[in-house]
Amino acid sequence: MELGFVGVKYSGKSTLFDVLTQKHFETLRSGMSEYRRGRVVVYDSRVDALSEIFNPKKTTYATFDCIDIMGIPSGSFHDTSSKYLEAVRQVDGLVAVLRIFEGYGDDGKPVQINPSEEIQHLEEEIQFADLVVVENRLEKVEHLKQRGVPQYDAVEHDILKQCKDALDKGISLREIPFSDEQKKRMRGFQFLSAKPLLAVLNCSDDRYVERDNYIQKVREKFPKMAVTAVSALSEKEIQELPEDERALFMQEMGIEEPAINHVIKAAYEGLGLISFFTVGEDEVKAWTLRQGLKAPAAAGVIHSDMEKGFIRAEVISYPVFMETKSLTKAKANGQLRLEGKDYVVQDGDILNIRFNI
Repeated sequence: MELGFVGVKYSGKSTLFDVLTQKHFETLRSGMSEYRRGRVVVYDSRVDALSEIFNPKKTTYATFDCIDIMGIPSGSFHDTSSKYLEAVRQVDGLVAVLRIFEGYGDDGKPVQINPSEEIQHLEEEIQFADLVVVENRLEKVEHLKQRGVPQYDAVEHDILKQCKDALDKGISLREIPFSDEQKKRMRGFQFLSAKPLLAVLNCSDDRYVERDNYIQKVREKFPKMAVTAVSALSEKEIQELPEDERALFMQEMGIEEPAINHVIKAAYEGLGLISFFTVGEDEVKAWTLRQGLKAPAAAGVIHSDMEKGFIRAEVISYPVFMETKSLTKAKANGQLRLEGKDYVVQDGDILNIRFNI
């Protein structure tokens, strides 16, 4: 999984990125703009519990990559924003970081707290970047049609016209009910407005206690959007404290768990992701899978050969396993199941793949 972080200038986006990656990142370039790529470790208490039971040589948490682009100007500087956004064309989803604190815009003027307005502005910039791609490709396709050459693709032409019509009306492509075949044909374009969008409200210390009110307001205007709230600056200060002082500081600030947990949970929800586990004396490992996929796809996440030669999967859910904390006992109790190719993997499943190549 890879997420792209977007936000207006001075939204605290880069501070949140630093917190999530623990400042482990590299700085790269895309065209005329810079961006940062880092890796986030998905800490999971279930992995810790399984590791205590199996005492493996290696414990591996799930991870995902994230990209932090330059801040989007608050005005309508579409050309600049489009160049910045090119760096996140390949990501699986977008994280919009929104200001819930008093501050100043890039014009030096004070800004009001209005997360819904910020989301709308970011959506417009994203839509404009997609519209540039659509119009450029549409021009070439229509030229092929006029020439009557075999390379002309009527299906692609129709899809592009639908995309242009939606974007001209200010509608993001994720809102259009394209067929599965159309979505497949669109993948190569990597349209930004077709990607899931998660809203993270970045609150100041004094606004964090009001976070539920701000979340509710955003959900009222964007009911399909996953929303969560953090205080990136406080989280940064927590990370810089000695470990034995962190819990007390979090309690004083009213922070129940680190920001990374909020963002990851919301990202998994928004992208429709689940975690499954493989266990043993050598390694306990968490894996990420799209919700609704079947056992062979999970095998493929582990290794492509496992998917090709998939026979069956031994399956037990994490809560059921924790009743005995033993695969041997679970098998004796009939709790360890054999599932075939049609089994839909569930969050928290512990899998042992049987395969032959």
